[in-house]
Amino acid sequence: MERDYLVTDRPMKALFVFSLPMILGNFFQQLYNTVDSAIVGRYVGEQALAAVGASYALTTVFISIAIGGGLGASVLVSRFFGAHAYDRMKESIYTAFVAFLVLSTVLGAFGYVSSRQIMAWLKTPAESLAMADVYLQIYFLGLPFLFMYNIISATFNALGKSRYPLVFLIFSSLLNVGLDIYMVRNLGWGVAGAAGATVLAQGCSALWVLKFLTGRRALQ
Repeated sequence: MERDYLVTDRPMKALFVFSLPMILGNFFQQLYNTVDSAIVGRYVGEQALAAVGASYALTTVFISIAIGGGLGASVLVSRFFGAHAYDRMKESIYTAFVAFLVLSTVLGAFGYVSSRQIMAWLKTPAESLAMADVYLQIYFLGLPFLFMYNIISATFNALGKSRYPLVFLIFSSLLNVGLDIYMVRNLGWGVAGAAGATVLAQGCSALWVLKFLTGRRALQ
């Protein structure tokens, strides 16, 4: 009885250790908008807080698409990795990367030109609509970075290295806080500064994790 418990307990522990960074990673991805809201609410005002808060529902949709796309790509990557079909694995990673880069560019362009109308459909208060539009337009310009990070993050997860993307995401979250404070409080850029900080932080995280992936030759 004792032996059976130990046999079943170790896989559960391994699964928990592997999945915990992914759970925390999803939490930190949602933290961007929360930090933006807190900082613009403190240094800009209630209308700016309402604008960023109203944008949360829409940004969550695109975050969910990026995470879901990464999970779908990781299924093929992990399958080929487990079968030692490394050429097929690399092909699936590059295909997913290019496909979601194109998709994120299309979605970003659509969101950029449609953000004001979408926010109007979501019943955003009239006094906050213009600021919400500015925030979202800048956010959509950085959408390829969001998708890039999630595809590469999913690749690491498929290779059994789930802790690496979490490190990069914690770094970008802290960078986002610092840039938010500097751009909103010091430079006085308001919601545009908050959105710009998010895009820069996500861009740095995406490029860093890409460099790390290729530099460590994780695909070989």
